[in-house]
Amino acid sequence: MNIGFIGFGEAAYCISKGFQEQNAINICAYDAMESNPTQGGVIKKRAKESGVTLLASAGDVARNVSVLIASVPSSYTLDVCKEVLDSLQKGQIYADVSASTPATKEQIWSMLEPKGILFVDAAMLGSLPQDRHRVPITASGNGAQAFFDVMTPLGMRITLAGDRPGAASAIKLVRSIFMKGIAACMYEMLQGADAYGVCDEVIASTAKSLDGIPFTEHLNRLVTGTSIHAVRRAAELKGSVKMLEECDLDASMSVAAMRKHELIGEYRFADQFTQAKPARWSEIIQKMRAR
Repeated sequence: MNIGFIGFGEAAYCISKGFQEQNAINICAYDAMESNPTQGGVIKKRAKESGVTLLASAGDVARNVSVLIASVPSSYTLDVCKEVLDSLQKGQIYADVSASTPATKEQIWSMLEPKGILFVDAAMLGSLPQDRHRVPITASGNGAQAFFDVMTPLGMRITLAGDRPGAASAIKLVRSIFMKGIAACMYEMLQGADAYGVCDEVIASTAKSLDGIPFTEHLNRLVTGTSIHAVRRAAELKGSVKMLEECDLDASMSVAAMRKHELIGEYRFADQFTQAKPARWSEIIQKMRAR
């Protein structure tokens, strides 16, 4: 099996290190920063550690592999595809693991489709340093099944998300709204608690509300409850914002949450659910979509 990376940053390095366990894999890579005085040494060191052969161009990599993995920052992913397009052959697997938007992944597919390339929109959803080549990947696109068939026996953990390019990236980026958002909220909560010397009490109180309850139950409770009480909760958040500002702390997450609650309040869900509270989050989201 010949695998190639365009871009040899953390993702390519960690995956390659994991693949060292597989003796039947030959890995090559190209990174435009190899000649950089600062970054070049790190790239060469990592390549040596992971048994990866560095080639002179992206085209050289494309011509020598059956699976090509584009692992560059999202701002460069279209340029990389254009750069290697003439070097790709029909039936090759081209996997883009960048954090690009679904629209960008669709643009890449539009360039590859006429050449008969098997395109994979691959979204990595775990810790690369910890999981290496076994990092959970969600894959979509016309090449997702082929990617699964070839890479799963090598230890990769791939979940299929259909043939549509961009679907996997949508899952990753939408998920990030919550995962990164909740981390940012934690910072703001802890700074506020620290300012008043109540960290332990705030953590214990929050834990009582969250611990031991399945995520979907939280989703149903918080989304349906907020739909009914958005206006009141927005007013409460206004107090949270004022409190943080009085401590000279950044309140950007609380401000955003307040504005979101105010926006939800404009739907007047309390007037729509006078007889019974909605049972599931989907009832609220469907009404928002329809409006």
